[in-house]
Amino acid sequence: MLDWNPYIILLNVAYTIWLAAFVAKDIVWLRMFTITGNVVVLPYYLYFFEKPLWNPITWVGIYTVINAVMLFLLYLERRPVKLSKAEQKIRELTFKSLEPRVFKKLMDQGVWDRIPPHVELVARDSDLDNLLLVVEGEAEVVLKHGEHRTIPTGGFIGEQSFITGGKTSADVSTGAEATTILRWNKQELRKYLGRHEALKHTFDLTLTADLIYKLHSMDQDGPEIVNSHI
Repeated sequence: MLDWNPYIILLNVAYTIWLAAFVAKDIVWLRMFTITGNVVVLPYYLYFFEKPLWNPITWVGIYTVINAVMLFLLYLERRPVKLSKAEQKIRELTFKSLEPRVFKKLMDQGVWDRIPPHVELVARDSDLDNLLLVVEGEAEVVLKHGEHRTIPTGGFIGEQSFITGGKTSADVSTGAEATTILRWNKQELRKYLGRHEALKHTFDLTLTADLIYKLHSMDQDGPEIVNSHI
């Protein structure tokens, strides 16, 4: 015969909710079901017995707090990312395959600089501590034989040095107008990418493709070095 005691009913409802938590595919629903089941079962532990069962009540409370904190952290991770107009443009041009949150965190690893026209950014045959990205404007490249090339918005500066660890191969300066540059410290960037293997793979592909396009542009003797779009 079924026991229609309300506390027994609440206990079974809690078990059913916990079962739903176990089969939930999304971690958010798992934690929400767990918290709900914990709340539903509390009257059973408090009032069904002659005295409240403080030991399970305490542990249910601890589990509930932990799940609530983790649920809040998940909310922070999944909330929409706000990108500036410049960031949106760079993501569209150069990092199209990256999720907005991953892209934003990558951008935050660097330092943004607004640099006046005709300022030297890189000297040929030098050790470069930074990897640069043209965020707004363009940069001018002077090759060994005096040829001039342009790196447009979304193009990298110093990627060959970053990839090979060698010295720079050309002189680079800002163009005829002020240019916004994003600077990543190479050592810090390598450490960051080393902690995010999937991002490192995409980033390496982006740099390599950018370098290939530049070399191809030089062979074609064109005025502009086109950046890759990955």
